[in-house]
Amino acid sequence: MDKLEELIQKKQKIHSIEAGEELTVAQDANKMTGRERIEYILDEGSFIEIGTLVDEGMSSVITGYGTIEDRLVYICSYNHNINGGAIDSASSNKISNIMDMALKMGAPIIQIFDSIGGKLEEEGALFGAYGKLINYTSKLSGVVPQIAIVAGSCSGILGIIAAMNDFTIICEDKGNLYVNSPKAIMKNKTKYVDYNSYADSNHSLKNGSTQLSAKDDKEALDLAKKLVEYIPSNNVELPERSNIISEDEIMIKKLDDISKQEVRNVREIIDLLSDNKSMIEFHKDFSENVITALSKINGITVGMVATDCNLNKGYINKQSAEKITRFVKLCDSFNIPIISLVDTLGFEADIEEEKAGLALSIAKMTYALSEAVVPKIAVIIGKAYGAGFITLGSREAAFDLVYAWPNSSICISEPESLIKNLNRNKILTAENPKDMETRLIDEKYDEYTSPYNMAKKGYVDDIIIPSETKARIFMTIDMLQSKREIKYPKKHGSTLI
Repeated sequence: MDKLEELIQKKQKIHSIEAGEELTVAQDANKMTGRERIEYILDEGSFIEIGTLVDEGMSSVITGYGTIEDRLVYICSYNHNINGGAIDSASSNKISNIMDMALKMGAPIIQIFDSIGGKLEEEGALFGAYGKLINYTSKLSGVVPQIAIVAGSCSGILGIIAAMNDFTIICEDKGNLYVNSPKAIMKNKTKYVDYNSYADSNHSLKNGSTQLSAKDDKEALDLAKKLVEYIPSNNVELPERSNIISEDEIMIKKLDDISKQEVRNVREIIDLLSDNKSMIEFHKDFSENVITALSKINGITVGMVATDCNLNKGYINKQSAEKITRFVKLCDSFNIPIISLVDTLGFEADIEEEKAGLALSIAKMTYALSEAVVPKIAVIIGKAYGAGFITLGSREAAFDLVYAWPNSSICISEPESLIKNLNRNKILTAENPKDMETRLIDEKYDEYTSPYNMAKKGYVDDIIIPSETKARIFMTIDMLQSKREIKYPKKHGSTLI
């Protein structure tokens, strides 16, 4: 047998192993194989495998590079048909190698997790294998986009690595992400615990470990492909602009009617401001009273942060602040403009929230917004009271430009309380204090909350017609694209540690 024939046979053997009896088990479980997932997500015929012959083709991970819509991406797919996708030194080296290449080439990396964990036969060598992956994940963070797809089991250190990625997508049907094994959980419980209540995909979505979900492998891979279209290849590039979708004037005009309504649906507002079906919502099941989403405005990727007075009684809590912080840091890392749609009464006044560290979470959120150097635009679409306005809508604190809708309300505190405090003597000396209090609130409410007051003082840059909001945001982003900020030299701020 000549050398060429030997190589051909070796590669045929590798592919036959992947398509052997083990594959039948995977198919019965409605799971794609590691290689099928790669072939599905990449442009047809673009995949180039690296490290094919590691472990004589019996490696638990497939690594290489290819393209998505002609853009270079690196990819790693755990091969659950071989040793359950168990990680060892050889597979760790393969993954680290392409992570290093992604770093040097400034290209995104996609990791598809489906692994039973570490190969225990390696014993102490596993420390080095895991440590190397953690180190590279940290190095790549904020430099090139890292997308994790949890398509099967993803536990222990691999669960931590997946959560460290910039974007973490979990498959609702088969994906599960956790740190401790079922045995460890059960051992420390004195009564029966339903393990499935925390091992399925729902728990990681509700606690914020994963940001996005999909019903199965193909939907998750499609979502990852869509994300690649929204983000730049690295932190020194701008996101590529998509084709501009023609506007539906009737739909845009709906914003004028919505602005007059007492109860508004913020998701509907984001949809109307965004190009058709371009909204990708993050952490949907984590702190539902704040919405964070990537979308497109005339083909430009933007990060939407929206508060909603109809959710959680209009207040921002600790989880909400943490959700905003993480999203703002993501946008700032990859040069994505931030749009803040403000409709909030401020921060939740609750003793349990205070005990849980509300002040620190708000501090981190405020710092992240202030420190972000990307274009930042605030639009007051509803109520903006007290600290809610200062942190999420103030030019002095964070934003480049601040706009407001004519029906919005801006006040230094809740208007009723402010009116009562400033007119205390008049109320107390009245023949009927309660009637006087009610009358003064009715008379002075608009005076104290009018956005024109803030515009007169220069704290709001313009009052805009709601249906013109999209055009105004687009023109402002276009103007701010060349924005530069001079910073004092430092490693990082201590507020986010």
